[in-house]
Amino acid sequence: MKETILLFIILAVALFHVFWYMVSRLIAGRKLPDEEVIRTFQSQSFKRLGIDVNMDIIEEGYIDANGFRIHMDILACGEGCPTVVFVPGTSVYAQIYVDFMHALHKQGFNVVGFDPRGHGSSTGPRGDYTINGIVDDTLAVVDYAKKRFGVSVAIAGSSQGGMVAFYAAARDDSLAAAVCHNIADLNGKDNLVLSTLRMPVWSVPLAKFMMSVYKSYAVPISLYLDLRKEKLKDGTDAATFVKRDPLSISWITLKALGSLMNTDLAKPVEEINVPVMLVHAERDNIFPQEYVEGIFDKLTCEKEYLLLRDKEHLVMTNDVPEIIEPISMWLKKIGRAVSGRTMPEQMPEQI
Repeated sequence: MKETILLFIILAVALFHVFWYMVSRLIAGRKLPDEEVIRTFQSQSFKRLGIDVNMDIIEEGYIDANGFRIHMDILACGEGCPTVVFVPGTSVYAQIYVDFMHALHKQGFNVVGFDPRGHGSSTGPRGDYTINGIVDDTLAVVDYAKKRFGVSVAIAGSSQGGMVAFYAAARDDSLAAAVCHNIADLNGKDNLVLSTLRMPVWSVPLAKFMMSVYKSYAVPISLYLDLRKEKLKDGTDAATFVKRDPLSISWITLKALGSLMNTDLAKPVEEINVPVMLVHAERDNIFPQEYVEGIFDKLTCEKEYLLLRDKEHLVMTNDVPEIIEPISMWLKKIGRAVSGRTMPEQMPEQI
């Protein structure tokens, strides 16, 4: 009898693993939707969210980097204009932030938004990435922007993209600046407050080992991040939006989750040389103010802190008019210090 029960348990565990693996591979191997499906959804979403951007001024492009084909949305104002590469947040892709990118472009910037590997219209298994892998993609796009526009390049990012921008600043001293909507040091200790999975610090090494063993298995993002609390301008919660969006991802691999739990910066926070601007919403449900300010206080580089009173997490989609002026002014100030040239104050109104 005991042997039968044990055999049943082993068989059930084996079948569960087979099923979980098959589901994970189906999710990771999901094909990109037709262009018409993407455009229809985006058009409807932009209308609901009150985004009025002439999409004809956005040039789509691709680069081959790190074994992936990286999709870019490019808003060009010309060679020699200050340039910003933009990194999107969890689950999504660059065009979700088209309002911000367009507003920054109107301030006189070349803007190159991109979809990281496994996200949006870029190639790669859906939701299969690491923080350092996205940093690699970011720096590849930075290299493209430098060659095309002939200037030093700043980076900006939101949420997970803000963390990536911070990690890129720690790795590449040639960056002109980093605008980080949220920052993190994924040291496997303090950053555990960013997840709804509040595991004890002592369990991190074991969890990291298990995530490396199960690295190809996928889990829903809702396991560690509650996007239902984050509301877009039309009142839709971010979890529902991601579920409806044919390009967004709602599952990630345990390799990605392990990377978010513990990834070393290229250098200690105190040794980062690239100028950093921290953008933070006072009522952010994901990144506690005390946590991000603790990291910001350690920075010894030139830095700026934009605290948005009484605002919630999605400031780079919901509150563009309030953030664009201070961000663009700081970037131009940094740009003048780097180049000694006068930066354009604003692009012509017809753009």
